[in-house]
Amino acid sequence: MQTFYLSYKVMQTLLMTAVLLSLIVTLFLLLIFHDMRIDKKKWHWNIFAFLFLFVLLNHLAYSFGQIDKGENYYEVLPVPIWVIWCIVGIIDFLLIWEGIRLRRITKEQVGRNSIQEAMNLLPIGICYFNSNGAVKLANTQMYRLFRVLAHKDLQKLSELRDALHTSTQNGVTRLTDKKEMYLFPDGKAWDYQENEVKDSDGNVYTEAVFMDITKQYHEKINLTKQTEKLKEISRELRYLSDNVLILTREREVLAAKTKLHDQMGAGLTAIRQSLMQESADYSDAVRLLRQAVNAIWNDNQYPLDEGEFERFLQDAKTLGVKIECLGSLPKNEEYANIYILAMRECLTNGVCHAGATELSITMQENDDFYRIRITNNGVGPKKEVVPKGGLYNLSRHIFDYSGEMHIQSMPYFALTITFQKERESEEEE
Repeated sequence: MQTFYLSYKVMQTLLMTAVLLSLIVTLFLLLIFHDMRIDKKKWHWNIFAFLFLFVLLNHLAYSFGQIDKGENYYEVLPVPIWVIWCIVGIIDFLLIWEGIRLRRITKEQVGRNSIQEAMNLLPIGICYFNSNGAVKLANTQMYRLFRVLAHKDLQKLSELRDALHTSTQNGVTRLTDKKEMYLFPDGKAWDYQENEVKDSDGNVYTEAVFMDITKQYHEKINLTKQTEKLKEISRELRYLSDNVLILTREREVLAAKTKLHDQMGAGLTAIRQSLMQESADYSDAVRLLRQAVNAIWNDNQYPLDEGEFERFLQDAKTLGVKIECLGSLPKNEEYANIYILAMRECLTNGVCHAGATELSITMQENDDFYRIRITNNGVGPKKEVVPKGGLYNLSRHIFDYSGEMHIQSMPYFALTITFQKERESEEEE
């Protein structure tokens, strides 16, 4: 009898211990599932198991206490003890299954530690501050950069902003005033930005990010050097282009003057032939000779001390072309020189190719552009005018100054040149 009582006490102790351990495991799983926000259906099952084990443990403790006082077992606990063992075993099996599932979920789910480890691997410096300005999450790159800026650990957003404003005291140089770009003592360049972000609960955080722009910074320096070299080459090419245009202009003017001298020779020849004939009409010969002599006389009156535009008017008078000019030359000397080159080109082409005797010039200027339009009263082109020779050189010259040239061929020839006025623009970063 005593042996049976000892076996019963051991069984009772083991059962109570098993139920108590199961209750502790259930409570542990409940806390973990709640923290990890696992599916609520699984969470409800764990609550039911916890309550059941809690009630069972209390009932067993009360029942075994009454049995020890002499109460009949089946009156206090009408269920055989092996049934209770089976129920506890099933619950323990389910708890073991939940533990295995928890382990699998833990491996698959991203936790705070895994987020921190991933952020530390990023090449950028990133930090999140809560609404009070305190650090919520930051990676090692951000802490390293802040130590260079302030020689201390990062705690507040205000500390970071103050350090950026006084960065020159610690060897960090701000590259531009319009954007927050900083050059650190190690030669790396960083771009700083702030953004506001919200989490799923609607909490607002300030995101501070340092982006590594060292490669772009050095490429910009190299690009600036190359741009300066290209500008120097452009100035040299512009100088050569100016010389080409001057030579072209002189060659074409010389050709026009040669034509006039030929006319004079033709007039002299006509007079000589008329003198050799007894009855001849001298009027045509005298007219040719008079035109040539007047042209040469006007050319000899060329004023050396006058400007380019006055010389152009004198050359037009020499060629016997009337100039109708509306507007005035632009104050920009380079644009004015191009205007005169275009006038000369249209003058010589109009005389040589179209037999023009009048040249109409309209010059406009407003807040946006300079514009000149040149036409003549000569014969219209029979086909589309393709820029070549002097017109081609003129177009290259206009292009060098970011201008536009438009040629109208039908029903009459018209040359239009437009220069957009330069406006102050923001510096490109």
